[in-house]
Amino acid sequence: MAKRVYLSPSDQRRNTYATGGTTEDVQCGKIAAACKAALERSGVEVMVGQYDTMANRVAASNKFGADLHVPIHTNAFNGKVSGTRMFCYSVPGKGYDACRAVFGQLAPLTPGTSENIQANPRLYEVRNPAAPSVYCECEFHDTIQGARWIVEHTTDIGEAIAKGLCEYLGAAYVPARQEAP
Repeated sequence: MAKRVYLSPSDQRRNTYATGGTTEDVQCGKIAAACKAALERSGVEVMVGQYDTMANRVAASNKFGADLHVPIHTNAFNGKVSGTRMFCYSVPGKGYDACRAVFGQLAPLTPGTSENIQANPRLYEVRNPAAPSVYCECEFHDTIQGARWIVEHTTDIGEAIAKGLCEYLGAAYVPARQEAP
């Protein structure tokens, strides 16, 4: 039986980037599309929900029978912090284990250094899905360097998340085919 992942990219249209004339919803949608393509290439069933309420996304994830529920966001704080942050329901736990697998692929890729995995059961999409949640804050978009990097690396971010998810799920990650130079 194939593993199932529900991707829930941010729908925050008003959360603008420090550069690039873009928003969190646009970039997270691109990251989710790249992640979906990589997961499907690797034999994982994927459902994506973006422009709906969190309650409806969680309900769709539960109905889909997701093995993992994966919110995809970029972060903002004070225009000075950068790095990968991830959230799960509890430490230890299945969500934490899945976060560690994704963090191992994503954190070395992102330019920031303020990186960690934390339990945060107050977050709706961590607390309510039936599946363990792997809540990704991929990098900070309120710094010029972070925003530029995200815009230029949406495919790389999606691939890294997919690679970590495959690792946790025991699915063989299939890399994208590279064109010959």
